[in-house]
Amino acid sequence: MNKSALKGRAYSARRHGKVAAKSTKKKTSRAAKVDGAAGAELSGRIVAAVRRIPRGRVSTYGAVADVAGLPRRARLVGTVLRTTSVRDLPWFRVINASGRISFPAGSDAYLRQRRKLEAEGIVFIGGRISLDDYGWPDRARQLDELLWKPR
Repeated sequence: MNKSALKGRAYSARRHGKVAAKSTKKKTSRAAKVDGAAGAELSGRIVAAVRRIPRGRVSTYGAVADVAGLPRRARLVGTVLRTTSVRDLPWFRVINASGRISFPAGSDAYLRQRRKLEAEGIVFIGGRISLDDYGWPDRARQLDELLWKPR
């Protein structure tokens, strides 16, 4: 038998489940990305940033990541908030970049977050929160800091 015929048989056997192809690639969950000492340190920075959001204000996942010193890690903020066991964390003050609650509209989690935000005086218009009015940190202040920061 020639090489191409052997390759064809091996392919056919794998395709029909006769030969189990073992994958050596280890699967990791999203939560595993924040495990260990380094993960605990990142989680602590994110939790500290969320605690800094003032009452009656909201922040985006990306802004929390920036405040925590982790630019472009907005998804990590979501993962930490989803998996944290910290009790008194004001998680409900974190919304997505379009000014909306990230939970599906009408779900129990959505309604709970909306009630908590409205209790703090935050106004929804068409299901959105104005980041210009309620956003933290202030975008204008951030721009001033970037432009006038001494080097």
